Amino acid sequence: MKLLGMMFLISQLTGPGSALPQILHPDFKPTAPLKAGKRGEVTVSFTALKGYAIDRTLPLTLKLTTVPGLELVKSDLVASGSDPKAKDQYFVDLPTIKVPLTAAKAGKYELPGKLKYFFCNKADGFCSFQVLDLKIPLNVE
Repeated sequence: MKLLGMMFLISQLTGPGSALPQILHPDFKPTAPLKAGKRGEVTVSFTALKGYAIDRTLPLTLKLTTVPGLELVKSDLVASGSDPKAKDQYFVDLPTIKVPLTAAKAGKYELPGKLKYFFCNKADGFCSFQVLDLKIPLNVE
């Protein structure tokens, strides 16, 4: 019976559609309207899927890919692991990441990047990291 249970568990972890759900969901908001030729900033905030906790001791990173017409101050960004409300290694209030940039001219842009973070499912103790491809939509005036 144990063998059957292990085979079922392994098939659940490796079978078709076995990918983990997306744990963190980013949201993008400029701190002020973005103006061509002037430095602006986009704040990336997050919500986590219910039942999951984001580890604050391992870095939550955002690696951006430059695109023509956009100048990035930094392409590798790291969220602060500081959370005054946290009593353990997990965030109570999820961090934000500020993305400073300058657009050469007005228009719509998409800034691609990869978000990497470490999470745990507190109910079953499962922990892993996830890498999420994302695109930051920008509307420059």
